[in-house]
Amino acid sequence: MQRSLHFFASRQDLCNMFKAVEREFSIQYCLTQADQDAGMETPPQMAFDTIEEIADELTAAHSIAPLCLITPKMEAIKVYRRRLQREDIARYCVELLEHTNAMQLRGMEKHKDLTCEFYVYLNRAQETDFSAALFQCAIREIRRNCVRVKNTAPTYIGKEMYQEREDRIFYGERCGAFTVTAANEAKEWYRRPKVREFADRSFTEKLSFLQRVFDGKEIKDYQKERKNFSEDFEIYGIAESAVWRIKDLSLLKEVFALFDDDIKVPSFPGTSTAMEYLCEASVYVASLQKPDGVRILLEQLHDVPEKGYHCGCEGMIRILLKRNYFVQFKTGLANANRDTKELVRKILDGFTDQKMAGKRKELGDMLQQDLGE
Repeated sequence: MQRSLHFFASRQDLCNMFKAVEREFSIQYCLTQADQDAGMETPPQMAFDTIEEIADELTAAHSIAPLCLITPKMEAIKVYRRRLQREDIARYCVELLEHTNAMQLRGMEKHKDLTCEFYVYLNRAQETDFSAALFQCAIREIRRNCVRVKNTAPTYIGKEMYQEREDRIFYGERCGAFTVTAANEAKEWYRRPKVREFADRSFTEKLSFLQRVFDGKEIKDYQKERKNFSEDFEIYGIAESAVWRIKDLSLLKEVFALFDDDIKVPSFPGTSTAMEYLCEASVYVASLQKPDGVRILLEQLHDVPEKGYHCGCEGMIRILLKRNYFVQFKTGLANANRDTKELVRKILDGFTDQKMAGKRKELGDMLQQDLGE
């Protein structure tokens, strides 16, 4: 069930979206935080009737992300004063948990030259008939007044802002920094010119960089370069992530050539070894093409060099035995050629742990029948 929708908007885009919502619902916009001089006797205005009254506040540069609640117009808003270490500023806040009959409209903290996103959010655990209907109306108007960008998690850009997209660098909570091409496709953007240049290189060149990392010619001090987030370390992440974006599965042959049981270099995220990370990426991209993709992956296991048998062949089969891949694995293996079936049986026979013994036996029985033994 949808809880949020992310979008980029100019002031005019924001007004176009929510003026339409205002025609359908009687609402108010409530800032959840506002500061003023400590000497003033009355709290600042925190509730507004129209989006135009608050649009400047939402689209201005802030050191913190602006957030407002959209509630029924007559709903009372409880405001409290928050104690600060500074004596010259008085900060007033609205307690979010006290206002369940609301939808949130949140902006992101502004970052230098990046254009940051907004999103609408509904707390499904506390939703009411009003907040659910308001949320659906807002989503409809956002989609109606925006262009959806390709190659991102569902992300939308307001029509006015979209006209000047070539002059902007967009930054999203879920999709990082990107630019938008003439073909309406998101293209990742990196602040360092050297990194941007590398990101445009071919897949083969990116794998060549990985090989140099594995050979000890790049990223010689992994922990130090990771801590400093050096240019080469960022490039390492781009090179590894290229494997997760493969669409032409014939490219897996180039990836498999990298497998080496003696390589213990950490992956870019540092949560596994680089070899394990390549296995995960290879299985993932193959699974996106359903059982036939898994079949193609299995038939290319022959391209894994002998020195990478354990980390490559065994590593990928272990992943395929997991619950979320097993059905595709079984179907893809059933449609694979004879040589591939014999190789997979050899790999399965080499496993001695009992954790997936049942699945290995199921596959073993199927292979025995398929191979006529």
